[in-house]
Amino acid sequence: MKLLSPIKIGNLEIKNRVIMAPMTNNFAKDGFITEQMIDFYEERAKGGVGVITVEDGIVDFPIGNNAKNPVAIDDDKYIPLLKKLGTAIKKHGAKAAIQLSHAGRRAGRVTLENGYLEVTRGQIPVAPSMIAHPFPGQVTPRELREEEIEEIIEKFGQAARRAVEAGFDLISIHCAHMYLCGEFLSPWANKRQDKYGGSLENRLRFVLEIIEKVKSVVGEDFPLIARMNGQEPEGGNSFLEIREIARRLQLAGIKAISVSTGFGAVLHEKNFISAEAPIGTPEGCIVNLAENIKIGVTIPVAVGNKIRHPQFAEDVLQKNQADMITLGRPLITDPYWVQKVTEGRYQDIRPCVSCCYGCVGSVLKGTPITCILNPSAGKEGKKEFRYVPVNKRDVKKVLIIGGGPAGLQAAITAATRGHKVNLWEKERELGGTIVLAAKPPRKQELNEIVNYFKNKINQLNVQVELGKEANEKAVKEFKADVIILASGGNRIIPDIKGIKGNKNVYWALDLLKNDYTDIGQKIVIIGGGEVGLETAEWLAEKGKTVTVIEILPEVARDMVHAVKVPLMISLKDYGVKIYTNTRIKQIKSDGVIMERNGAEETIKVDAIVIAVGVKAEDKLENKLRDVVPKLFCIGDCQRPGNIMDAVHEGFKIGLQV
Repeated sequence: MKLLSPIKIGNLEIKNRVIMAPMTNNFAKDGFITEQMIDFYEERAKGGVGVITVEDGIVDFPIGNNAKNPVAIDDDKYIPLLKKLGTAIKKHGAKAAIQLSHAGRRAGRVTLENGYLEVTRGQIPVAPSMIAHPFPGQVTPRELREEEIEEIIEKFGQAARRAVEAGFDLISIHCAHMYLCGEFLSPWANKRQDKYGGSLENRLRFVLEIIEKVKSVVGEDFPLIARMNGQEPEGGNSFLEIREIARRLQLAGIKAISVSTGFGAVLHEKNFISAEAPIGTPEGCIVNLAENIKIGVTIPVAVGNKIRHPQFAEDVLQKNQADMITLGRPLITDPYWVQKVTEGRYQDIRPCVSCCYGCVGSVLKGTPITCILNPSAGKEGKKEFRYVPVNKRDVKKVLIIGGGPAGLQAAITAATRGHKVNLWEKERELGGTIVLAAKPPRKQELNEIVNYFKNKINQLNVQVELGKEANEKAVKEFKADVIILASGGNRIIPDIKGIKGNKNVYWALDLLKNDYTDIGQKIVIIGGGEVGLETAEWLAEKGKTVTVIEILPEVARDMVHAVKVPLMISLKDYGVKIYTNTRIKQIKSDGVIMERNGAEETIKVDAIVIAVGVKAEDKLENKLRDVVPKLFCIGDCQRPGNIMDAVHEGFKIGLQV
């Protein structure tokens, strides 16, 4: 398998062709490496990855920060902990790399509450030109003077020295995602008229001078990687210019190219791929960008962004579309991706579905990353998050009621520890809300979660009964030692005049569950959260005329930006009308009366779809409370949440049994 074969970057041999992509994780503290970060990266090294690329090492802290809690490498005081991290990575056979970076104008994000420049700690960000990054909350940066540019080039050189002193095997220079180096390279962000702007030759100057400085410090033969964009928006570099940039980087001494795209935030530009391609984006969505770059260079080219499956990765290499594969989010979800591929256990790989909730969503909120399917991500060093096998005398008979994400994860965790687990599910299939969530457009990847759970359930010999609805009598007769109740929540019926008994009122989850769309042509959806908007897209795709009514000032407040933007673009294309700050006063037989801007308005429709969420359901819990020695209630039946909430809670309870 080519994926597992060795390759050289410069004179450095890598044991396989998998690189862990650099990803901000918010584990650092005041620029310093933490034990949490060391545990996180070491776990991925144990999993067999060829190169572990530590996230951005900021060469000018805090004005060059890319996030609230980045790693700093602009002072010698950081070297000891960087060395400890590199040593932890290398002792498992992986090569340790660190990416040197300056965020430039992208550091200029303010908090919406008070307007404080949270990333730069109050400093105005710097950039080639006075153009703000096109994302809400970004301020206009200050244009760098030539003497300041020279100082930053020197900072890159000194950062490289520290990386070598800390024992890193490779250094990556971050020229992608419209951080400072990418800003200088692109006419989209660089409007300078001096020697650092204008022509491609001039726009290259800053990066080429950084490479020259780094080489003068670490030596000509030290392996350097450049991470660069393979595509830019309108007004940026063309594909030919991108290919030429890669060629010039090789001539300057770069030993490998890592291809990416995007600019941190999803642009409101149709079909433009973000740095973290969201769910619904085709696998291998930027492989063609790597192919374009490979034409111009002879050094190894790595590609990733959304490569998930081993055979797909192997095909990319066999077709010579790239030489190496970068894995980012899949290694958050499953640190042992490479080891499982090596052992041929493809079905055991915990699937990344590019949902962006635990990883990208956390970074944007300034909190440590996690993963919807890997509750241990970021907690690798904590004993309470490890599977501890039970002694034979402590094995319990566990009954799990409900085969949704919470129940399935609880079953897997308890069975892995050695308990005898039975699972009852009232429906004729496992998956619960995941099955419904996979119905709207672009969400089919969620089915991979269900398939993974089913495979694990079978491997662990969990006894599953489908079509089995729990009641007090059946549970008493089963005589379990422990019951884990994960039977889901109940629909919320909003207090709207005319809602009860109206034959034209439907619930969004019922429609999705039954694939039922024969409800007329003109449809109003009450509720502009994730479920409401995705149901709107699902219906609009089938030719319906859809209007969404939301009482709050904004729709999709519960969605990660990377996933929300493609959805909003699609809804616009379908002509879906969205009203915010709007309240439904009455539902009639042929329409609704709504109130917005202080005035009432009537909309004639054929059907009204309710998508306002679920509430906790504790009826069965109350009946079972005294039936067994231990009773746990998890998931929506206790507190409504999302898939991540359910999986993490199921994992936690499975460890407590």
